[in-house]
Parts: sequence; C-alpha cells; structure tokens
Amino acid sequence: MNAAAEHVSTETTEGVQPTNAGILHTAHSDECSNDEVNSVSASGLNAELAGKWLTWQCKMIADVITGAVYDTNGNTLTLQPVNGAGADRLAAASLQVIENDKPVITTEITYGNTNGRLGDIIATPIKEGKKTIGYVALLMTPRPQSRQNVVLQLLQWGGYWLESLCQLSDGIQIESGAFTQSLMASVLKHDNSHKACMEVAARISDRLNCDRVTLGLRNGMIVRVECIAHLASFDERTQLIRRIEASMEESIDQKRVVTLPVLAHHTNEPESVITTSHRELQETESKNSSIATFPLQGAEIFGAITLERTASTPFDKDTVAWCESVLSAIAPVIELKRFEERSIFSKLRDSLRKSCQSLVGPKYLKLKIAAVLAAATMIVASIMPGNHIVTAPAVIEGAQAQIVAAPIAGFIKSSEVRAGDKITTGQVIATLDDRTLQLELQKWQGEKNKVEKAYQEALATKARTELSILRARSEQIEAEYALASERLEKTTLKAPFDGYITSGDLSQSLGAPVEIGDVLFEIAPSEEYKVIIKVDERDMAGLNNDKSGNVVIAAMPGDAIPFGVDQIVPLAISGEGNSYFRVEASIDDTAKELRPGMEGVARIEIGQRKLLWIWTHKLTDRVRLWLWSIGW
Repeated sequence: MNAAAEHVSTETTEGVQPTNAGILHTAHSDECSNDEVNSVSASGLNAELAGKWLTWQCKMIADVITGAVYDTNGNTLTLQPVNGAGADRLAAASLQVIENDKPVITTEITYGNTNGRLGDIIATPIKEGKKTIGYVALLMTPRPQSRQNVVLQLLQWGGYWLESLCQLSDGIQIESGAFTQSLMASVLKHDNSHKACMEVAARISDRLNCDRVTLGLRNGMIVRVECIAHLASFDERTQLIRRIEASMEESIDQKRVVTLPVLAHHTNEPESVITTSHRELQETESKNSSIATFPLQGAEIFGAITLERTASTPFDKDTVAWCESVLSAIAPVIELKRFEERSIFSKLRDSLRKSCQSLVGPKYLKLKIAAVLAAATMIVASIMPGNHIVTAPAVIEGAQAQIVAAPIAGFIKSSEVRAGDKITTGQVIATLDDRTLQLELQKWQGEKNKVEKAYQEALATKARTELSILRARSEQIEAEYALASERLEKTTLKAPFDGYITSGDLSQSLGAPVEIGDVLFEIAPSEEYKVIIKVDERDMAGLNNDKSGNVVIAAMPGDAIPFGVDQIVPLAISGEGNSYFRVEASIDDTAKELRPGMEGVARIEIGQRKLLWIWTHKLTDRVRLWLWSIGW
C-alpha cells in the first residue's frame, strides 16, 4: 500500500459528493433494466456498468475533467463526459498502460483547443486476479504527488468492485447499487475505522435481518473481533468470541466465502470447503443456525465479517453474491481508514519494510550493487589497518642562511649577481661607491706626509717638546689612514661561502643610498637543505620528532625525497584561513636539482590505524567539536 494514502482524508472530504441516484445496479435493480448489462466488451467488461462505475469514481475524486475506460484492445468503452476535453491525451496515456501493464502518472500535460490548460493524467489497469480485463484513465486538475498517489489507490481499489459487478452481471437478480452507495457515503463520514466497521455491521444486519453480524480485523497473523452489530461492548475473552474469530481465520486462510450449511454450486472450485470452526460456532449457539463468513479484501485480505441468522432463512446464492458485491466496494475504504490510523511506529516500520523490499527487488539494480559494494567496503575498512599519513604543504630552505648587509653608509655602485645565482667563496657580488673614501684616504696621506716633514725639521733643531707633539699627531694620522683603508676595502662585497643567492637584486637600485646594516643579499649553502612543513593544527595528534616521510617538489613530481622530522616549533601560526605548526625536517640525500624556495607536498607517516577511521576521522572530529560547542 502506498504511503501517500495517508492524505486520503483530504481527497475524500473534497471529492465525495453523495447522491441519491443509483450508481451501479444489476439486471434486476429497480433503477437498472435488463438492457443495461447487454453491452459487454471482448475483454469481459460490461460497458454499461463500466460507464456507471466511472461516473461514481468521478464523483468520489475531486476536480476530474475527463475520464475513460478502455478494454484490453484499447477500444473506448465509456467516456465521461462524452465530448470531454483532453480525450486524446487519455487515449495516449492508455496506450502506455496497455504496453507496460503498469500504472502511469503524467503531470502537467497540456490540453484543450489551444493547449493552454494544464492537467494531470492517472491511468491504471483493471485486474481480475492476475488477469487484466481493462484500463481506466482520468484527466484531473494539477495536484501534489501525494494526492496523485491517493487517486491511483482509489482507482485500483475501485477496480475490485467493477470486477465483482461484471461477474454478477451475467445473471444475478439482486439489487445492490443503491445500498452500496448509501453505505459508502455513511462510512466515509466517520472519522475512524471502528465507527466505520460499526456502521457496516449494523447496516448489513438490518438489511439481511441477521441475528448477529460480527466484523473482525487482522492484527498481524491473528484476527480479533472489532465490533458486533448493535452492541456497544463485548467481552473478548468469552468462548463465543474466540470461536467467531476462529471462523473468520478459517475463511481468510481459504481466501473464500464459507457458509454453513454449505452453499451448493456457489463456486466452480472442485475442492471441498473446510467448515470445522464454523461447525464449532454453530454448536455453541444452535445447531439449526445459519452462518456465512466473508473475507474483507482490499490491497490484501485484512479481515472478515461473519453473518448469523436462523436456519429458516439460510444464506442462498443470491444473498451471498449481494454481500460479496457490497463488501468488495466497502472493504477498501475500511482498509484505507485503518491505514490512516497507524501509529508513528507502524508507519516507520512499514516504510522500513517497503525500503527493504525494494532492496531485494529487480529495480535499481546498479544502485543496489553499488550500495552492497559500499557496505562491504565499509565493513572491510572497519577491520583492516592502514597507514595514517598526514599531508601538508612544504617548502625547501637552506640548512643555514647568511645575510650580506651594508658594512658602511654609501651608494650602490654595481651589482654582479641577483636572486637565484650560484656563487663561490670570495666572489664579488656587489660594490659600493668608493670615491669619497678615496678622497679621504688621499687627505690622510697628505697629512701624514706633512707631519713627517715637520718631524724631520724638529729633529734637526732638537726641539724635544715639538717632537713629542708631532709623534702623537703622526700616530693619530696613521690610525685615521688605516680606518679609511679598511672602509675602502668594505666597499667590495664578497661571497662568504659557496651557495645560492636566495634574495636580493641590486641591479635595479644602482646609485641608491644604503645605511649601515641594510640587508642587501641572503645566501644559502648549495649542498645542505631542510624541509619546512606547515602541518594543520587538526593533524598534529600523534606527530613527534621520531616520524619520517617523503616530500615531492613541484619541479620534480616524479621523485619522492625522504626526510626525518627534527623539530616541531611549539607555536601555532595563523594563515590561509586556519592555523598551522611549523615542522622542520632534514633531508638525508640531497638532490642536485634542489633549490631554496622550491615548494611541494610532504607526507608524514604517523602510524597504523583502521582504514575506516582514516577515512572518516576528520569529519567525526568536526562533528564532535560542533557538538561540544553547542553543549552536547
């Protein structure tokens, strides 16, 4: 049963319009003459009865525009109204149903003279057992999918009644249409299944003059009495109730009407009818009583009704046929009301059962295979261990770095190298303007010559005091001269060791002034490197100095360079939307192609973990943190 039937109360309250006119009658009805059953299609459907049945269905369902019933060859048996809009659309939908023998729901189709109107089409086969005896199609105003499913359910259930009436139309002379319509309207007015069952039992009891009418409903595999006509309450534990329930189960198990006395020639089935429980019920009351039990058939058999009256008025063939006709129309409505009253637990259970059934059915085979493979993978992953590896961005740096700063204040004269160039020890990498220092050096050289000449003159005159002064002055000039010479030497900047210029380009700054201490170049050695790894703070668990891994540089994607973790700087650094820790690692075998500043991806091996944990721990950690933040 479709879960969308939960909304049937909305559909029925809007669409049911009871009327006093007879809907379906057989040949002997006051409202229906013998001519009404003469038109029978090749498939066995009575065209006249199908037309009246379609009229009743259109009254049951709100906002029906056009309806049609077709035989198994696709011929139209009846069309309501005769010249209804969209009849061609119904015919096209019926061809799809005939081709697939399955219900079809088409939404938002266009119809009318200018195709300017929208509607929904629902078409479904009419079954007689497993055999298809015809097709019905309705064009309605657009509605939600849930209400479309309700309409489809009502059409399928209504098909059971049409099937019974077509079987009865071959010669049964009993009136049932008007009574069924009146009973149907009364049942639909009740807001729960118990009141509906009481209504059915009481009306049938009065109509057939029964001594007792008992209606029971299945609860799982057993049947329990729901109500007894004209009795407000009863004791469920009495022997009488238990035997009535056993009689109902006997009829349900055989899926047929059971009468006592046994009705001769009621069916063409050759096997005998089992009446053991009915005979026990008869002995409980009176051996002369007459009993008849009818299964209640909806989407499946969900209950039974037992009729009892005196032996003087046994249940004959016409009476049994009348009851079957009435109950075939009323039973689906009672089943639908029971379906509405399910508990939340029952709805969840039914939904789970339906999902499980769909899992083992032939539909969505690829999806089911994928689900099975996914489940198997998860099971294996929860058992099998794997290497937990942390992946993080990495950059190559020199094992040690040295800066070349301006030794004196001055102006840039020339630049011999720039970032990326390889240098050797003692190589000139830049020079500063030395003209001022050259002049200063010449100045002190002139002062030195002047003092030496004065010293010689004083020495000749033996002026001791003047000699002492000139000697001190000479020492001062020597010191100034040496200082100027040293500063002049510093105007030439040389490489302290073999390596690479990692930063600095003075070629665009010639003539620019510099101050003492200004950084002009950064130099890294050419043979010693280290890896700087930026590990996300969420991946720090389990990471320590004894871990190792591999790094792949973007410039050399085919080579994985091994490294060992040397140091974890215990300070989180914010950047790139999150926080990370700086992890320093040493490279054992240095590749000649490595250069400082190269970037890549490092993978650090943390240890063994379950594969399922490795795949899901980031998500679960985020969920745990979120739950903690909200107070769970």
